[in-house]
Amino acid sequence: MIKLASPFNCTGCASCVNICPKDAISMKEDNEGFLFPEIDSNICIQCRKCELHCPILLEDRPSMNYLEPTTFALWSKIDRTVSSSGGAFSAFARYCFQNNGIVYGVILDSNMNCRHMRIDTIQDLPLLRGSKYIQSNIGYSFRECQKDLQNGKLVLFTGTPCQIAGLQSFLGKQYDNLITLDLVCHGVPSNKIFKSYINKLQRKYGEIKQFSFRKLNGWGYAPSVELPKRKRKLLYGIDNLYMTAFDRSVLCRECCYECRYAKLPRVGDCTIADFWGIGKYGKKFAHSVSKGVSLVFVNNAKGANVLAHLTDISIERRSLNEALIENNNIIKSSVRPAHRNEIIAELLDPLVSLNDMDARFRIINRSLKERIKECTMKMHVYDFVKKIYNILVRI
Repeated sequence: MIKLASPFNCTGCASCVNICPKDAISMKEDNEGFLFPEIDSNICIQCRKCELHCPILLEDRPSMNYLEPTTFALWSKIDRTVSSSGGAFSAFARYCFQNNGIVYGVILDSNMNCRHMRIDTIQDLPLLRGSKYIQSNIGYSFRECQKDLQNGKLVLFTGTPCQIAGLQSFLGKQYDNLITLDLVCHGVPSNKIFKSYINKLQRKYGEIKQFSFRKLNGWGYAPSVELPKRKRKLLYGIDNLYMTAFDRSVLCRECCYECRYAKLPRVGDCTIADFWGIGKYGKKFAHSVSKGVSLVFVNNAKGANVLAHLTDISIERRSLNEALIENNNIIKSSVRPAHRNEIIAELLDPLVSLNDMDARFRIINRSLKERIKECTMKMHVYDFVKKIYNILVRI
């Protein structure tokens, strides 16, 4: 009998789905909306490829990646003002397209579904830009990726560390024409949880055409929605409960609280994230950070070679210790909150409002710092105030 990873360990990477020669495995939602593999016993031929290619069931093998990655601050001169951070992902994608390659990343589509997507032209790059704090549905993108690699295409594949591990387990071999970028991950909520939150907002504001987790012309969190016949609306306080709960690790998949990939060495050829806290610890950072700065780890020789060929970027070597101070999830899992199950259950309950949830669990941050931040954002002076603050920090 086939036995896959347990519900507490399964990451939902879909390696098993992609490797099954009979398509006997599909990803099904549990009651919280997280995707888990389900085997159709009428189709399964007991070949056990799913077990042999599951990254959770495989024994840990010694990694060839650097135990202490080379650390850089990077920003793309072209993409910095249209990206959540410094535009590192876009810089890697541009390199790939310059070499007639293929890029795999994540899109939040018009139906609020978060999924992996293949693009083969730089004109489609905006679809994949911007942070999405939801677990993406891999679908059959591992199979597509393998076909591209076998056809000799240069491929860039970006995802959470568990998704990169899933791709590597599926492929079962190294490809010189594959570049993997793993993200520093805080943990992943399900698409069902996110959609339930959107439904609660829609009862208050009407149809939501688009959701943005981060602003793209500056650095920091500023979730917003696009409403019919109205300008884009920034979300504060109760309306921003989803991201506040996410920051507090309330909405994560169970395996995220004991993530086997929140460690060094990392799994990708390179690792990307926001370079939170740059210049605050030790060596000063002499450049403006108001438009965002990316953290890039070079994890092996292939990653170093790719980084050396990126164009239209500014880059500076920094220390690993500096990168770790405010990016805890590089080497630590998020801590499981005591009321995780109850909060998710209420978020999924259509009869419970965001106000009801906050009244019970006190999710919203009401600190003086947060109130000042909200006030400056409403007055449209937040970026100016932040810029002055950053200048003072560097002095």
